[in-house]
Amino acid sequence: KPSWANNDADALPVGFVDRTSEKGLVYLGWVPQMEILAHPSIGGSLFHSGWGSILETLQFGHVLVALPMVFDQLLNARLLEDEGLAVQVKRSGDGSFSRDEISKKLRHAMVEEEGEKLRSNARKAAAVFGDHKLHQDHYLGQFVNFLKNNCTKRTS
Repeated sequence: KPSWANNDADALPVGFVDRTSEKGLVYLGWVPQMEILAHPSIGGSLFHSGWGSILETLQFGHVLVALPMVFDQLLNARLLEDEGLAVQVKRSGDGSFSRDEISKKLRHAMVEEEGEKLRSNARKAAAVFGDHKLHQDHYLGQFVNFLKNNCTKRTS
């Protein structure tokens, strides 16, 4: 919510909630993101390219449409695009973007034939990102063992 808004609804265009009430759901505040991503009707995600959202989205095999804002998000978006897991919303020289560009990238990622490779890559990624046992037992276990075997104990 922007600092100038008195509440979440103030941050939306005037009349937005009324105009969209019969077309979908407007949820103000935090949402149950994992429950939403797990729903079978979800085909992809327009997101800021934060690392947590990358992990959460790819574990379900959804394609990513990246709209990075700050910090590591720009690098994450580039990495995902280079690996064929996302398309990035193009911006103007001043950093702005258009709804037409967002629409174009969403269609490409989730509907058009040219986006099938992207969708296929996302489904393949789900086998790794969605395997919690692999992450917990293998990767974390190896990391803990590395720390045990390679770090010296400090004495005061």
